[in-house]
Amino acid sequence: MAIKSTLTKTLDDLAIATDLLLSAKNGVRTYAVALTETATPEVRKVLKKQLDKAIELHEKIAQYMIDNEMYHAYDIEEQVNHDLKKADKALDLAKG
Repeated sequence: MAIKSTLTKTLDDLAIATDLLLSAKNGVRTYAVALTETATPEVRKVLKKQLDKAIELHEKIAQYMIDNEMYHAYDIEEQVNHDLKKADKALDLAKG
């Protein structure tokens, strides 16, 4: 039972980190679009500052995932293999 609990925690951590990374990426994209649509220098300055913070957050989350072997950003083959292993583990959990 401890193995299943550890596996569930690992998959939960991965799901949370992945969701957070995708949300951060969406935030970067949203700020960038807003920045291109603004007409006033004051708003542009605020959006640039927020965009920089969003980029920093994305970088921190991605680095956390890389450090914890959740994300293999520099090796697509390794990432695909990692994803397949996690999918197999998730299917095993579903079987009970």
